[in-house]
Amino acid sequence: MSKFIKFTKYLLNTNDIHLILIEPNKYYIHVVTKEIHGFNWYWGLGFGYISSHTCVIDVCRIKHSDDYKIVSDWISKNE
Repeated sequence: MSKFIKFTKYLLNTNDIHLILIEPNKYYIHVVTKEIHGFNWYWGLGFGYISSHTCVIDVCRIKHSDDYKIVSDWISKNE
């Protein structure tokens, strides 16, 4: 299984894909980003937090035909 999907303008790390919603002639790829923030005080004491947010990549068969084919091939290969 490939770790990245190469679109026409960018690479997408497949580990960040949370959900792919499949509709007729359209894919909605939900990508979750993970961030770790922290601050170290004195002798290893500190605080931090983990956050994440979801963005949606819209791949339409009509508007993004090349990318639509790439995602379709990737899905069929990994079923």
